[in-house]
Amino acid sequence: KVPPEVLIQAFQEHAPDAIGLSGLLVKSAQQMVVTAQDLRAAGIDIPLFVGGAALTRKFTATKIAPEYQPAVVLYAKDAMEGLDLANQLFSAGTRQQLVDRIRRDQAAMVRGTEKEHALQQRVAAQARRRSSVSQSVPVLPPPDLEPHLLRDVDLKWIYPYLNLQMLYGKHLGIRGSVERMLKEKDPKALEWQAVIHRLQREVAANGPSGSALMTGHGLYQFFPANGDGDDLIIYDPTRLKERLEIARFTFPRQEAGERLCLADYVRDVSSGELDYVAMFAVTCGLGIRGLAERWKNEGEYVKSHAVQALAIECAEAFAEMLHARLRTQWGFPDPPGMDLHEKFKARYRGIRVSFGYPACPNLADQQILFRLLKPEQIGIELTEGYMMDPEASVSALVFHHPEAKYFKAEEQDSAVEAG
Repeated sequence: KVPPEVLIQAFQEHAPDAIGLSGLLVKSAQQMVVTAQDLRAAGIDIPLFVGGAALTRKFTATKIAPEYQPAVVLYAKDAMEGLDLANQLFSAGTRQQLVDRIRRDQAAMVRGTEKEHALQQRVAAQARRRSSVSQSVPVLPPPDLEPHLLRDVDLKWIYPYLNLQMLYGKHLGIRGSVERMLKEKDPKALEWQAVIHRLQREVAANGPSGSALMTGHGLYQFFPANGDGDDLIIYDPTRLKERLEIARFTFPRQEAGERLCLADYVRDVSSGELDYVAMFAVTCGLGIRGLAERWKNEGEYVKSHAVQALAIECAEAFAEMLHARLRTQWGFPDPPGMDLHEKFKARYRGIRVSFGYPACPNLADQQILFRLLKPEQIGIELTEGYMMDPEASVSALVFHHPEAKYFKAEEQDSAVEAG
């Protein structure tokens, strides 16, 4: 959440020996590329340490390091490796050896990526074809084409959809199967469970005038749509007869293999038949940043960290809950007996995708969704880097096609969260 100009100002004020960037989300990793460009443009050439769950060594070498040359970019998979690299870098006896090794390794990764891309281009040139996704499955009309607002959704409806493996494992540092550890009464897992349960009770009832400190807000709408090659056309839902185009997304197509593209999951415009997609945005993050900062200033560091983790995973849970609701409204509810684990693995019909993920990597497309849905009315803003604020927010484009599945359309080097 720290824009490059703030980092540049801090550099000028404090004259640090290095700068560190950490990215939890895919969007954060992509923002690091922009930050590296801005730092270099400002004449900053101190070592840049990067890491976090959303980053890989390859992404660092091929995307970030080239934008920060000639200064060095060091990738660390965790805090301990970062400490070891810092010790080597700031020791006169090991500094040059470390820098030389990093530059050699990064150059080798760049060469490897270039070879892979050249091969993909050759394969694609030999097979310029569309995917085999069926264009004859029945079109399912949604119940309406009206915008729907969901305000102050009680967290008790959202909590059942929490992915505890993500909450306890990814955010709170529990290693192993969280479900198994809780069942076996592992002390560390039980300790964090107690923290989260207390926090859930606290944020449910301690706001001003008895209101909750954390609630969910969302909005969704079904839109008429068609595919047009690699484009997804969105029509004005109030002028169906005219088929007035109000937006168009252009998605990348796989250069080889199945040649999948998201636009294939709706009926092609040449068929003359309308199809439909849904869009939604949800948040559980309103006021959370200020609350976490207040608790941190009061010395409540565990609560400060945990409430941010809880908000992020509640937003994901809200998205899971709303997507299930949309499937039911659309006429294909989940089979009886489908449990939450199967839903987390997307074993239902259709998919939801968020911008920045492999099938739709262009973050700028978020602007189109915001123009159509207007998530500002539930408190979600879009930053200049096309990231949502508050961070504990999720937006998505939903497809109903029974053959729809998640895929990589372009080379994607950073870690990606599910749908």
